Amino acid sequence: MNLRKKLFTLFGSLSLLALASGGVTGWAIAQWGNSEDKLQEHYHRSLLVLDVKSKTFRAVKELLDEIVEEDEHAREDFEEVLAPVEGLLRRWEDLAHNESERRQVHEVRDAYGNLVRDARAIFDLMAAGQKEAAIDLIENDLEEINFPTFERVTVEAVESDLRNREIILAETRRTRQTAQFVLMISAFGILSLVLLLAAYLSADLFTPLKETESALNGVTRGDFKLRLDEERTDELGAINRAFNRMMESILNREHMMELASEKIIPNDIQGLLDKPDWNDAPSRLTLHTLVSQLRSQVSQLSKDDVQGGDTVAVIQKNTLLEQVDTLLQVVMRVTEFGFPLDLNLALTDIRALLHEILLRFHDEFINRNISFELCLTPQVDNAVVDRLKLREALGELIRNALAALPEKGGHLGIRATLDTQTAKSPELLIEVADDGTGIERPLIERAMANAKKSSNQRPNVGLKLTKAIIEQHGGSLNINSAPSVGTMVQVRLPCRQA
Repeated sequence: MNLRKKLFTLFGSLSLLALASGGVTGWAIAQWGNSEDKLQEHYHRSLLVLDVKSKTFRAVKELLDEIVEEDEHAREDFEEVLAPVEGLLRRWEDLAHNESERRQVHEVRDAYGNLVRDARAIFDLMAAGQKEAAIDLIENDLEEINFPTFERVTVEAVESDLRNREIILAETRRTRQTAQFVLMISAFGILSLVLLLAAYLSADLFTPLKETESALNGVTRGDFKLRLDEERTDELGAINRAFNRMMESILNREHMMELASEKIIPNDIQGLLDKPDWNDAPSRLTLHTLVSQLRSQVSQLSKDDVQGGDTVAVIQKNTLLEQVDTLLQVVMRVTEFGFPLDLNLALTDIRALLHEILLRFHDEFINRNISFELCLTPQVDNAVVDRLKLREALGELIRNALAALPEKGGHLGIRATLDTQTAKSPELLIEVADDGTGIERPLIERAMANAKKSSNQRPNVGLKLTKAIIEQHGGSLNINSAPSVGTMVQVRLPCRQA
């Protein structure tokens, strides 16, 4: 499993546990809130029942005042005390949660209705002067049946609410215990994953990175025999394998340099350079070989003292000059472009870079009476490039353009713009044009090919390396030219983010 999948799995598990913890916390809060609402409703129900019972008892007291003291306002006071009872009963009924509680409401309402009906009948008998009948109704029905029934059902209603509150409190305790248990498991899981993540980062990420850093530090000290673990199958394993390949390449190159410095170089340097193995050899090795051969040739000329005739001496001297010319070309590759072509990317002001390049050729423009033009669109700003190598590449294009112009006169132009039409992402387009002699397409393709020295042509490595620099930036180089018309070179570079 690669690093991305491992980290995604760990962070995904942490996210799921965090979501589970949040969900359980939300559920517990909702349950506690619901339980609190139910407790408040049952408290309210008990208070309503007790209020109905209290007002009913006060009303019955008014009935006794009518019989014992013959209070003429007793009936009015009776009805006034009972006035809010019906509203209390309706509110109590609205708070019923189930069929049992609704049945309790009907029982209390029926007992209350019977009690009030008998009380009003007693008031009617007292108003009719039938005091003995009223007392008999009180003793037989009111005190023996209706009043005890009303008191019993109200007490049962209050006790039922009390039991319900105890059940709700028990459920709340269980909810709290469940939430605590789940949260403890989530906390343990999160802590375990955090520890696992720390151990993973330490063992599988930080330690390999420290090993890589140590190996790179060893390379800076000249130790090219260090190797990293290649058995890993993740991204770090790929980096380790690339590092090992790089070390092998460096060792091979150093080995070739050692061989070149120790072995005897053949006298025929031209045959050596024409071999395919040497065409692709590093520039430093080619340079070392050429220098060694030149020293041998010069020593031989000094010893022979032009023996064998003037013709032989001339041929040897010409050969020596050709080899010196080849050496200069290789030196140009090393000094102007560097080897290998490793890019040092940085945010660069393209406008300032183009002005700097033109200033390098300003004196030649004046001496040769060449008119030049620099056109920059407003969109051209900064770009992430290797400033030095891009400067040399564009300078090489300008040198080629100057070589195509006549000794006096001619026109040369540079244009830079931001092209947003021909690619998925914007590209920096730099064009170098001249109205010089031009060149045919086969010659352009030959200039782009590997540098090989023929008997009548010097190896042209500048245009090839210019193209290599542009392509290493991820861009492209296109040349459009026609004899006696002129040449336009287009350089396209991707607009990288800083």
